[in-house]
Amino acid sequence: MKHKKGGRHSVESVEKRKNNKRAVLSYEDVPLEEYSEESIEVNRSAVKKIVIAVGVLVLLGLLVYAIANSDSLTPEKIYSWFKYDVLGSGDTGYPVEIIGTNVNRGNFVGNGDITYVSDTSFVTLSQSGNEICYNQHSFSKPVLTTEGDNAMIYNLGGSGYVTGTVKELGEQTVTDDELDIIAADINERGYYCLVTQADGYLSKISVYNNDKEKFYTYSFADYYINAVSINPDGTGCVACGVTADAGSISGIAYVLDFSKKEPRATYSLDENTVYSVDYLSAGNVCIIGSNSAYALEIGSSDIKQIDYSNMQLTAFDVDKDTDCFALSLSRSGDGNNCSIHYLNSIGNQIKIIDTKNAVESLSLFKNRVAFLDKTECYLYDTDANLLGSSDAGNGAKCVRLNAPNAGYILGINEVRRTETFE
Repeated sequence: MKHKKGGRHSVESVEKRKNNKRAVLSYEDVPLEEYSEESIEVNRSAVKKIVIAVGVLVLLGLLVYAIANSDSLTPEKIYSWFKYDVLGSGDTGYPVEIIGTNVNRGNFVGNGDITYVSDTSFVTLSQSGNEICYNQHSFSKPVLTTEGDNAMIYNLGGSGYVTGTVKELGEQTVTDDELDIIAADINERGYYCLVTQADGYLSKISVYNNDKEKFYTYSFADYYINAVSINPDGTGCVACGVTADAGSISGIAYVLDFSKKEPRATYSLDENTVYSVDYLSAGNVCIIGSNSAYALEIGSSDIKQIDYSNMQLTAFDVDKDTDCFALSLSRSGDGNNCSIHYLNSIGNQIKIIDTKNAVESLSLFKNRVAFLDKTECYLYDTDANLLGSSDAGNGAKCVRLNAPNAGYILGINEVRRTETFE
């Protein structure tokens, strides 16, 4: 973090000026003492008028800014705008060097501010590049999952994990019987679930409230669960897994109700390995697999499949604010010539963005879609109109939008900020 040094006045010089009495007349032949009193009265009045005028201008500026940016207005953004645009206090502090040696794309999460987990540390940076939170960890394979301000880091294949917020983590703990963690998730209420190995079963799920009290468990005898999402109110979850069936992979999705002993429903996911499962709302879930994606309405007997039609999945993202998700599929199979499929919560296609570029990372923010191709970042709206591009810098790995025209870039050894798409 950067610190500014404050200036100091010399006490001795101030005293000398106070005691230095001079018999000097003003240009109007008025004694200096009387001239000074009149000047003070005039100066106080002038200063008061200036302060009022500046205050009115600032309020008008804030009003115009609020109207123009009502869809992305936050206290942090107001502060940044006032500090850097109104006061002209310099740049935002980006790029910021990463603490550690490596950050995986999945461990780089934006929610206004940006949070990342490296091989050594958990860090949250503000939009102006200041360090909000810093914690060290000892996990060999750290995985970050967040929802709102809540955050969890767990050691994939180990027993350690820690919960808290993006601004303050709690104490590191371990699973019951120190069982190895396969997957985990946390919701906005601070409820969380852990999928672990289990004696006599392929896997087990344990669910905890925001006081870290376990209140539900379920063991899986036939499927190895590798992805889970807990619903917003903490009353259920969707757990996805795989099993070997006659030499091939077979996927499944379990819908669990924490008030019931048995699954509420199960859905076949065909020959798919699930990469991600997310609640878009209390009743809708999207599942991203290796060969297909799925849209699930809780309570429905059917699940909608979005087949990739032999195209290669290169990137995906989920926007819970708009209940939409996007898939990047390579038409040529080599990672280039990608089509970005933008879908709603029930799996209906809203728009397709066709490009000749490779899509190495994808980010959604309301009605904006950004993707990364090597050193260039491209910005589209959800009507498939290209709005501009921005230099992402060498070694760019991931993009995360946090405003309609701004976001963060994960480099090899630094976090960058992009605010210009031309």
